[in-house]
Amino acid sequence: MITTGTVAPLTIEGIRKLVGDSFARYPLQFKEMLNMNTAKKGTETDREVVGIGGLFPKSQNGPIVLSDPRVGRARDYVQSVFAGGIQVSWESTMDELYGFIRRHLSTLGAAANETLNIEGASLFNRSDVDDANEITGFDGLALLHDTHTNLDGSDTLTYKDNRLQQDLSDSSLQTALIEFQKVQDASDVRMNVGPAQKLIYHPDNLFLIQEMLKSEGKPFTGDNTTNVLRGIVTPHMLNYATDPDRWLLLAAQHDLNFFMRVAPVVDSYEDKTTKSMVHTVATRFTLGFGDFRGVVGSPGA
Repeated sequence: MITTGTVAPLTIEGIRKLVGDSFARYPLQFKEMLNMNTAKKGTETDREVVGIGGLFPKSQNGPIVLSDPRVGRARDYVQSVFAGGIQVSWESTMDELYGFIRRHLSTLGAAANETLNIEGASLFNRSDVDDANEITGFDGLALLHDTHTNLDGSDTLTYKDNRLQQDLSDSSLQTALIEFQKVQDASDVRMNVGPAQKLIYHPDNLFLIQEMLKSEGKPFTGDNTTNVLRGIVTPHMLNYATDPDRWLLLAAQHDLNFFMRVAPVVDSYEDKTTKSMVHTVATRFTLGFGDFRGVVGSPGA
């Protein structure tokens, strides 16, 4: 609770300004990385399906080979509640001179924004098979894995490895771009996930990204070779990334999802027994992925 003791230094005249809560906050950066959805239920469920694949040769008067589409595993997106607040005594509201309390009421929204950004970045920060508490998809495996499994859990996929284990460089990015041309579904039908669109990276790689994607000549060389990577993808720095070696390349189509059930709601009420005010903010959301296709990345070498 904020009491007169909490704000005692702010009940005396002579302070020029209060510093620390006036800086700008980052926008919701995960919106650039995830598919944004509105949740209509406490649990949203996706399920993987796959068609029959290709056709088979048929001889004259011979039978047609019949195949069955398959229905696979489910991925449940369970909504979680995040909330917080402050309580302010009646007396401190009267005695504080600099608007500290009023300004801190506005930080409830900033706190919700910070929580959303931290949680939203978890699909990046917990994307690798070697992460503790990694987020898993349809196959129960981390987003970045070298042995994703088929609908029945078997190791029978032709395209199953989207984990490079290479530091971010022009050569590793080229490798990732080529991987998007090899994507196949669970029936080995080739999939067009669209061109690579976004490169998600840690702030430590800011200038490396500038050299790789914005220089006219090939980076790290002294010749006049054209930089074939210039402008090929849009870089997105994730200030909430925790591993400087990690990077993700996203295709136009991917299955990284965010579900907003209730956007941040601010509420205030009076405690009649003490005349103090309680100010709260709460939100409900979840995130995750089902299908690993459309994403290639690396935890670093």
